[in-house]
Amino acid sequence: EEVEYLFGLLEPEVASEVLREMDEDAREHLLGRLGFERLSEVVGRMESDDAADIISELPEDKAERVLEDMSPQASREVRELLQHREDTAGRLMAVEVVAVNQDDTVDRAIAAIRKAVDEMGEFYYVYVVDDEGRLVGVLPLARLLVSRSDRKVSEIMKRDVVSVPEDMDQEEVAQIFRRYDLVAVPVVDEDGKLIGRITVDDVMEVVEEETSEDIGRMAGTDETIREEAAWKIAWARFPWILTSLLSGLISGSIIGAFQGTIGRFLPLTVFIPIITAMGGNIGLQSASITVRGLALGKIDTFEIWKRVLREARVGIMMGVFCGGTVGLVATLWHKNPAFGLVVGVAMWCAILVAATMGTVVPIIFRKFKVDPAIAAGPFITMSNDITGLAIYLSIATAMLKWLVE
Repeated sequence: EEVEYLFGLLEPEVASEVLREMDEDAREHLLGRLGFERLSEVVGRMESDDAADIISELPEDKAERVLEDMSPQASREVRELLQHREDTAGRLMAVEVVAVNQDDTVDRAIAAIRKAVDEMGEFYYVYVVDDEGRLVGVLPLARLLVSRSDRKVSEIMKRDVVSVPEDMDQEEVAQIFRRYDLVAVPVVDEDGKLIGRITVDDVMEVVEEETSEDIGRMAGTDETIREEAAWKIAWARFPWILTSLLSGLISGSIIGAFQGTIGRFLPLTVFIPIITAMGGNIGLQSASITVRGLALGKIDTFEIWKRVLREARVGIMMGVFCGGTVGLVATLWHKNPAFGLVVGVAMWCAILVAATMGTVVPIIFRKFKVDPAIAAGPFITMSNDITGLAIYLSIATAMLKWLVE
């Protein structure tokens, strides 16, 4: 009640900024308590993209009522944005843009810019369109200000302009910003017509959101179900738990298949958890780095094998260090150099395989249109546990006669 009272004291312009910047949970609570009239007044002062975000959080009946209370133009703009698919450029953009016609003179362009600024406030770029509204260039302000008043915009504009289609995924949009070091990018429809723009602050929110989602998927959880019923949360986590269960069953089967070897040399069991744990950790590290690189657009088709070879080299070096250390421990503990060799070589192989798989598997997932973040969790751990255990016991079986001497 205190929050609602204080919020009611704010001017609509200030209230719109506060509502936009509020914590998600606090905003959800406040939205449930605000009246239609106050909410329409506040949302109506926002840019179209922020207004669409707020209205999308409301129940359908309340959202419709708020839209009806807004001005016809603002309501129409928000409705158009809400028709775009989630996580696309069209849903992320704001329709407010500063645009001039390529046939305008410098004088007319400056007048149009002044009018647009009065209506929408700050802006980053002035875009140039043709008579059909198609994006044809961008107008540098410095060049505009030093040009003669009778020159046409088409004579001074830059024709090389980076734009994104309305159906582009928001992660790809973020990569465009990073690649070209932009602060805003125009959005065009299928006919190339300018329909909006996305600013860098919108993209930063996307990066944060996608990072949170990837972390959740890597752990087998999902931020979007945190308020759901217990059975829904359990069901969402079930595939990852099932993966871990399957890993345990397969590992148990492998141990059963090598029970003859283990029965003849029981000290082998001591290093099973060490080798599987090291392989799992190394694999998870490599997978996390790869998933991040894919998400940020830092890994493309030409760099795949370069990345795989680099991680393999890292695995070799880490395997030499860890394998040598644990092999020395095994030798000193059991007074058996053959045992130390088995443990050391197995550790080296397990780490090399884990580092390579941690890089390759997310890339394969990405190629088959599966979210690579899923591969960075239990799937990698399961694979490395199984391969590490199989490698260790296979080497031990091959050298069994030297172990039991």
